[in-house]
Amino acid sequence: MKQLTQEAHEVLRRICIAYAAKPFEAGKEERLRPPNLCRAEQRLAINELLNAGMLEVRQNIWGEKLYQIPVERLPLLQGGFFSYHPQFIEGHEVKLTMEAGTGLTGDLFRALLYIAREGLPLTSKGSIHKRNIGRLTARLSCQESHLQGLFISSSYLEIYPAPTAVIVDLMLYLGLISEHGAAYELEMEALQQWFNLPESGMAAILYTIVINRYGSSEPADQHFRYLISSSQFQPQKWTALSKILDWMVANQLAAAETRAELELSSLAWLRIMAGFGWCELGDEPNGGLCFRWSAAKPRLIDETSDFHDLNVQVPSPTPMFIVQPDFEVLVPPEVPYAIRWTLAGCAELLQSDILWSFRLTRERLESAAEQGISPEEAISWLNAHALGQLPAEVEYALKQWGRGFGRTLLAEVILLSCRSEEDGNAIAAHPRLQENLIRLGPCHFSVKAEGLEQVRRELTAAGMAPPRSITGREEVTAADKVFFYQRSSESPTVYTLPISHSKRGLFCTGSPDHYQQPALLKSQEESLPGIESVTTIWSKEWRHYHSTTAQKIMEQGLSWGIKVHLSLQGENCDFIPLQVSGNPWRVRGNKLSLTTEEVEEIELTTEDWKEMRLVIPSAWRNSSSA
Repeated sequence: MKQLTQEAHEVLRRICIAYAAKPFEAGKEERLRPPNLCRAEQRLAINELLNAGMLEVRQNIWGEKLYQIPVERLPLLQGGFFSYHPQFIEGHEVKLTMEAGTGLTGDLFRALLYIAREGLPLTSKGSIHKRNIGRLTARLSCQESHLQGLFISSSYLEIYPAPTAVIVDLMLYLGLISEHGAAYELEMEALQQWFNLPESGMAAILYTIVINRYGSSEPADQHFRYLISSSQFQPQKWTALSKILDWMVANQLAAAETRAELELSSLAWLRIMAGFGWCELGDEPNGGLCFRWSAAKPRLIDETSDFHDLNVQVPSPTPMFIVQPDFEVLVPPEVPYAIRWTLAGCAELLQSDILWSFRLTRERLESAAEQGISPEEAISWLNAHALGQLPAEVEYALKQWGRGFGRTLLAEVILLSCRSEEDGNAIAAHPRLQENLIRLGPCHFSVKAEGLEQVRRELTAAGMAPPRSITGREEVTAADKVFFYQRSSESPTVYTLPISHSKRGLFCTGSPDHYQQPALLKSQEESLPGIESVTTIWSKEWRHYHSTTAQKIMEQGLSWGIKVHLSLQGENCDFIPLQVSGNPWRVRGNKLSLTTEEVEEIELTTEDWKEMRLVIPSAWRNSSSA
């Protein structure tokens, strides 16, 4: 912003006030033109903003060109243009009306844990089965009452409870699950990268997605969301909602006539924040609404943020959990989520508030064994991450439970079936098949897996070739250990969002319009059409002209949208022509004082001024044709 010209800075400020990061049709920026700028200077300012990346160009499905401030720049612009200093309220004067939930990171963890254990199958229409919807919803702390103000219109909200729809949308958007056949399945590499993030990094990513994905696109609502996200709003400090809205109206960030609507939408947004564990609501003694960020206020990622900083775990002196003699496991806040995830593989999650708690159970230990972590590996891992190691009685019980696993085994066998007993007898008498076959009945044999190809060859040679495919067998792939218990050295450990796409996730939100490379103004001829046929004297020489020529010069200034320098009533000034009318000829426009910088709208005839000159904007004065 410091590198922008004063003109571009002011044009950007006006666009930011009017539209925030909402796309608007090209041409509407003319209504926001500062009165001291001519059209050509406005075009140069827009050109400068496009070149600096402060504006983007998009095209909608009808082919119309749209401008938009990139959403990642909005926090920086708002902080630079509108500095708000909240007045905090004493906490003892506030009646708490809505507490903060346990947190979106915890809800996301529980949803992923549910999928890891029970799966998330889909119907033929692509929606989650009803019984799975109910079970998943029961594991979430966020309630329907928190999300009544979701600014999303989607058919999924008609079949899923809002908390479930949002959590599934987030898992898809983050790339932690994807649709495979008839189910949503975990993406293990992305999941491992996600759980290697510190909780503050997870919260920052989630908050940045939530604020842009689920909030209203109306400019006033965007301004409110980004305003309260600033560092000026400290955690656990109460602020009156009415004072913020009054300030927004006074600073043109909201219209006075829509203030009541803005209050309702702002309150709905604060409820969403409370449901996600980031905010609390209350009432002042006079009945006014107020809110405060919780201690878990998330950071908003903007263009100045280093994404890799989010992936750095804060060193902790005791990143371990505590195993109690009654099998309960207490997990302090500093324990990384990767450890919590592996712990969830062999323990039941009981609570996921500030202090998480699990319980070691026989069922969970058995489940871990089925996921590829043997009881011996699980006990060794628990000992390595438990503060002071496992209590003796707990370790003894785990070993006892482990001994019961694997004593019997169910295995699939390959069955060879014949059409008749005669064929069965022929196969049983074949000398080269005996070592790989066991006869189970007149027409059935069990085939040893290691001898399958030899059996196939001999049967083919004997005129009894079986099909290449084996009935009932599906393609089996090596499954990842869902509850990974050690960091893989082969997979990357830094989480990054998948490539953004408007259709990623459960909801289609954001701008589906196509991004275009901006067509920047490169030459004087491009911006001032026909300049090669206009005499250069009109812009080079300061002189008095005959009234007919003076009219032509003024009309040329209007056509190009540039200023005309005039000697008016003994004062030199700049004049921006806005409208020319005839019979008698006169011109209406803005007079710009060169001494006071005041702008005045006036109407002139050619008799009102003496000397004049067209003012070519500075960016084009040195062009080859000038």
